[in-house]
Amino acid sequence: MPPATAHRPLPATASRFPRRAARLEPAFAHVETFETLAAARDAWTRLARYAPASAYQSFDFARIWSETVGAARGLAPLIVVARDAAGEPTALLPLVRRSWGPVRIAVFLGGKDANFGMGLFHPDAEWSPQAVRALLGAAARAASLRVDAFLLANQPREWQGAPNPMASAKGQPSPSFAYKSALPASFAAWRDAHASKEAQKKQRKKLKRLEALGPLAYRRAADPAEAERILAAFEAQKSARMRELGVGDAYGAAEARECLARLARCGLDEGAPRLELHALTLGERIIATFGGLAAGDRLSGLFLSYEADPEIARSSPGELLVHAVVENAVARRLRTLDLGVGEARYKNEACEATEELFDSAHAVTPLGAAAAVAYLAKQRLKRRIKQSPRLFALSRRFGSVLGST
Repeated sequence: MPPATAHRPLPATASRFPRRAARLEPAFAHVETFETLAAARDAWTRLARYAPASAYQSFDFARIWSETVGAARGLAPLIVVARDAAGEPTALLPLVRRSWGPVRIAVFLGGKDANFGMGLFHPDAEWSPQAVRALLGAAARAASLRVDAFLLANQPREWQGAPNPMASAKGQPSPSFAYKSALPASFAAWRDAHASKEAQKKQRKKLKRLEALGPLAYRRAADPAEAERILAAFEAQKSARMRELGVGDAYGAAEARECLARLARCGLDEGAPRLELHALTLGERIIATFGGLAAGDRLSGLFLSYEADPEIARSSPGELLVHAVVENAVARRLRTLDLGVGEARYKNEACEATEELFDSAHAVTPLGAAAAVAYLAKQRLKRRIKQSPRLFALSRRFGSVLGST
């Protein structure tokens, strides 16, 4: 459904990705594809130094997701690397191959576990619509197995002020928005911009109600034992919520839980885990959890859960934890917080801006052309349902095209 309140534009900020004086011409000289992430690691590492991209395009996220969720689903990596005449990488598309009926398609690695689908593009290369189409065509020809179409979802038009080259090619709005907030220099400034005095008064009352039940504290996992404890609380809270709603638990599968656990452990010893785990505790009890992926100056929320006990839930522990996460992010001088893709009241309350995403379909074969038409039509139907409160409620009640692609 569309946001319930008007969104203020984010303040203009300079891109953190410096540009060199000379531009690379043309965008690429040749394209190669890799069927393992390890084979593409060198190009990935080089481009990651310059390319604007989300945490979902980091090598570690891609590797861990591929080895757990991707492997369990039988998804084969298709990593596309474009190089200039000197052999330097100018673009990398992290994709996987899968079947959609009789059609062989390529989609962004991470699937629905990644809120944003993007490639890594060197900021000095010129990517016209023709160059983007040529890149995909060359990738299909270089692949060892047939690719009928590239079906690419949830692509941001820009990232932290840097334009997304894929947006130059034809696309259509994705079914849902992403939600984000600019983080100012002080938490008080953010809080005052997002909550009226009356709302802040109500929040203080909620805090006092919880504090009357026991010691209330905010935690960010700093060691494996704490990370494991927060993840266990998340899994229990999420599972209970999904049972209450009568829908499947996206994190219920063993491979999904293993993916989260490995992301939380990766980099933890250096103080920079790939998956940050935040918690609100009441004594020894974890009453709310938040998981987010940090990249550069942006924290991308992956999940939020809270205790279903009515005595605790009435005090909105999830909302209180989001505010604590924002305060922590501001203290670390992060510039942006996003709460991912999809409609939820807490996202609308915490984020003053929506980020429109786009989907694109690029056919390679006649079979792929038919699949591209069907895919885009299905995505348009999803958007229509999600933007209509009545249709969205019906879809949640009876099931619809929302759950599959």
